[in-house]
Amino acid sequence: MLTYLRFKWQRVLRRHHRAIKKNWRMAVSHVRTNVWAKWRQLTLIRRFAIMWWAIMALAGVGLFLQVRGMVAAGAVLRPVAGGVYTEAVVGDVKTVNPILPDNSASADATRLVFDGLTRFSAGGKLLPGLAENWSVSADGKSYTFKLRKGVKWHDGVPFTSQDVAFTLTAIQNPDTRSPLAANWQGVQIATPDDHTVIFTLPKAYTPFVNATTVGILPRHRLENIEPREMRVATFNQQPVGTGPFQLKDLDPMDKEIIFIRNDDYFGGKPLLEGVVLRWYDDSKDALAAYARRQVQGVARLQPSQREAAMGLGGLKIHEAGLPDQVAVFFNVAEGLLADKAVRTALAQATDRRGIVDKEFGGQASALAVPLVYPGLDLQGSNKGPAYSTDAAKTALQSAGWVEGEGGIRIKDGKKLQFEIVTQSDTPYVGVARRLKEQWKKAGAEVVVRDVDATELQQSNIRPRHYDALLYGINSGADPDVYAFWHSSQVKDPGLNLSAYASKSADVALESGRTLRDTETRYAKYRSFVQAWSSDVPAVMLYTPTYLYAVDRDVHGVDLRRLVTPSDRFDNIASWSVRVKAVPAR
Repeated sequence: MLTYLRFKWQRVLRRHHRAIKKNWRMAVSHVRTNVWAKWRQLTLIRRFAIMWWAIMALAGVGLFLQVRGMVAAGAVLRPVAGGVYTEAVVGDVKTVNPILPDNSASADATRLVFDGLTRFSAGGKLLPGLAENWSVSADGKSYTFKLRKGVKWHDGVPFTSQDVAFTLTAIQNPDTRSPLAANWQGVQIATPDDHTVIFTLPKAYTPFVNATTVGILPRHRLENIEPREMRVATFNQQPVGTGPFQLKDLDPMDKEIIFIRNDDYFGGKPLLEGVVLRWYDDSKDALAAYARRQVQGVARLQPSQREAAMGLGGLKIHEAGLPDQVAVFFNVAEGLLADKAVRTALAQATDRRGIVDKEFGGQASALAVPLVYPGLDLQGSNKGPAYSTDAAKTALQSAGWVEGEGGIRIKDGKKLQFEIVTQSDTPYVGVARRLKEQWKKAGAEVVVRDVDATELQQSNIRPRHYDALLYGINSGADPDVYAFWHSSQVKDPGLNLSAYASKSADVALESGRTLRDTETRYAKYRSFVQAWSSDVPAVMLYTPTYLYAVDRDVHGVDLRRLVTPSDRFDNIASWSVRVKAVPAR
C-alpha cells in the first residue's frame, strides 16, 4: 500500500513538474512574443520621435535666422544707455583747468568737464554752448551773450554770469599766467543780470567770438584762490564744471582719469555711464593697448600706424582736417639763425614734399606759409623760396659761408652748426632727422635733440631757449595769427616762438583782425605773408591729417573738420557702446 501511494505521489509530482515547465515555456514565449516585441516597437517610436524633434529644432533655428536676417535688412541700430568708453591718449594729465592748457591729454579731459559760452562742432562750426545766443554791435566792438537758464555746476550750484566774469578776469590777470591772455587783452566785461554778459572790446576784433569757446570756471570754488596760486590749486585735480561728465578720480600712479556721467547736463543726459582716459608715452603704446583690448579708441593715430591699426580688424579710422601747422621756428633774436641769409638758405634747402611723402605716406599737406584757412586767397603774395639745394649753396656762398671740411660751411672761423630741439616720441623726431639730412647737403651741420613734453615746455619753449624748435601750433578757426607772429607775443606766455619782430607784419596783423570786410581782411593777410616770407623767421613744413581710431562697437562718432583735436568730443553725450536693432519705420 505504501509502495502504491509513493508511486501515485511521484506521478503527481511529475505531472505538476511538466505543467510548471510548460507554463514557464509559455510565459517565456509570451514575453518574447508580446513584451519584447512591444519594447522593440517602443524603441522605434522613440527613435522616430527624436528624429522628428531634431527636424523641428533645425527648422526653428532656420526660421529664427531667416526672420532675424529679414529684420536686420530693414532694421536700424538704436543707441542704448549704459557702458563705459575707454580711450588711450598720449601724455599725462596733471591739470584739468580750461584757462591753463597743458597738453593735448589735459585738453581732452577739460573738454569733458567744462563748457564754454560757445563750442566748435566736430565739423568746425561755431555753435551755442552755455550761451543760448549772442549778438554783435554795428561797430563790431560789443558782444552780448544771453546765457542758458537752469544750468548747474556738478556740485549743484546754479551757473550765472558772475562765473563768466570771474573766469575772464582770471585770464586777464598777469599773475595767473594764462596763455589765453592775448585773446582777452583790453576786453571789458559787464554782467547786467545773472543771464547776460556783455564784452566791450577796445577796438573791433573780428575773430573775437571764437575765443568764447574757453571753458568757464566756477566762481564759488576759486574766488578765494590767489591768481598766482591758480596753477597749483587742488581744484586742478578735483575740478567742478558744467560739462557732460564729471571727474571721479585722477590717479597718476595708474595713469588714468575716470569720469562719470553728469545726469543733469543741460545738453541732455549722456548715454555713456562713464569715460576713462588712459595715458601712454607714445601712440605705439596706445595702439598696443587696443590690441590687448585695454581701450576702445586711440586719440591720435600716426600715419605710419594706419596699416597696423587696420590689421587689428575692429578699428574704424576717422579722418579730419585740422588747422595745425608744423614748422621749424628759428630763434631770430640771437645766434647763427639771427642771420637772415642763413635762414633763407635753409628754407631753400627744405624739401617739404619729400618729408610729407616719406614720413607720412601722403597723410599730410605740405605748407609754405603761416596761414591755414579755407578760402583764403594768397595770390600776389610771396610764398617763400622754392626748394633747391643748389640755390641754398649759392646763397650761403654769397653770404660768406665757404665750404669747409666734410662739406660743412664756415664763416669767420665758425661752423654753420646749430641744434634743433623737438618733442620726443612724436613724428617730429623723424621730421627733424629728415631736415638734418637735407640741410647737410647745403652745408649745415644740425644736431637733433628730443626731450619729453614737460621738459620741452618748461626748459625750452617758455624761456625761448633753443637755436631752432620743431613744433606744431594750432592756428584756430580764423586766419588771425596775431598770437604767433606779433612782436607783443615774443615773451611767455605769448606764443611768438621765433621771437619775430617786424613793423610791417605787426601793422598787417593788427589791421587784419579788426576788419569785418572779408576781401579787405584777406588783403592785409597777404601783406603779412609778404613781410613774413621776406624775413623767414621759420620754415613751415606741413599740416597733418588727424586720424582717430575707434572700435566699431562705439557708435555716434562723427568727425569732419576739427578746430582742435578735443573737439572730437563735441557730441560725446550721444555716443554709445550699446545698441539694439529695431525695425525701421
